[in-house]
Amino acid sequence: MAQKNLLNNSWVVNTLFLIVLLTVMVLVNMQYEPINNVRLYLNNGVSVIFIYVMCAVHNKYMLKMLIMKRQYWQYLGLLVCWLAVTAYGSYFLRMNVFKTDTDMIWVSDLVFSLACLLIGIGLWFLYRQATWHTLELRNSLLMRDKEIQYLQSQLNPHFFFNTLNNLYGVSLRYPNKTPELILSISELLRYQLQSSRKQLVPLEDELQFVRNYVHLERARVRQRCQVSFKKKGSEKDLLITPLILITFVENAFKYAPSSIQASYIKVELEIKGETLLLKIRNTVPENKQSVSSTGVGLNNVKQRLALAYAKRHTLVTHEENNIYYTELLLTLERHASTPLPDRR
Repeated sequence: MAQKNLLNNSWVVNTLFLIVLLTVMVLVNMQYEPINNVRLYLNNGVSVIFIYVMCAVHNKYMLKMLIMKRQYWQYLGLLVCWLAVTAYGSYFLRMNVFKTDTDMIWVSDLVFSLACLLIGIGLWFLYRQATWHTLELRNSLLMRDKEIQYLQSQLNPHFFFNTLNNLYGVSLRYPNKTPELILSISELLRYQLQSSRKQLVPLEDELQFVRNYVHLERARVRQRCQVSFKKKGSEKDLLITPLILITFVENAFKYAPSSIQASYIKVELEIKGETLLLKIRNTVPENKQSVSSTGVGLNNVKQRLALAYAKRHTLVTHEENNIYYTELLLTLERHASTPLPDRR
């Protein structure tokens, strides 16, 4: 971090540039004067200052004022004049003040000034390209984060709506269970509100949330549907995008229970290293039109997967013989040493 801050200081960069420029100038002009001659360093120091000022003015003003406005001919004319003034100014001082022995020194000044200018132009364009790419990447990440927040804000009322429906169904059949279920629902909603402010949550917390939801739904469906939940592997130190799994489990409980035909829901989770495999199998009633659905949940979670796990997930769903299969494979992240930031 200290090294990065050091390089970000413009005076450090400028000083390094001047030192490198002076070193190169001395090496180039050693053919004219001996290296132990103090005048060699004074002469080249003056040239370096002229060249540095030329490059600074060129990159800071001429490029921005003319090139960025596509005034190419004005830029070319001003560039020639600027080169001539810089080379002549350096030559005049070195010949009249420092009494350089050879008249050919202006040739090296002009050539070196032009070379430095071309290098400066190239570096400027590279810097502009790198800056533009960084800004584009930052804007893309900000847009992605905002879109994820928007999708999660949609998920909150959707989950609440489904949960209230479930509570209503249970309260009609088993009124004595209603207080216990209200307490369970409050825990689910509390976790949902807390986790929705975070980009990532511990996988063990997310799986506990899924377990609690399965337990709540098992109490609702009772004998109408056989429910099983299995987990293999350790979720320790793994992180996951919050509420990314629950929609698939919700969907299974929405379609599977039936009072007419035998039905079941099987939820299996397998964790190997940093990969998580969610497998759900559930029966589907022959008359699916009797089940109302807004379609918000599945569309929402697919968009969130595309944003949060662009190249790190595989989702396969299909129906066969009135059985619906869901397989979701995720590549997760390891727990960071720093606290997870809230997104407010």
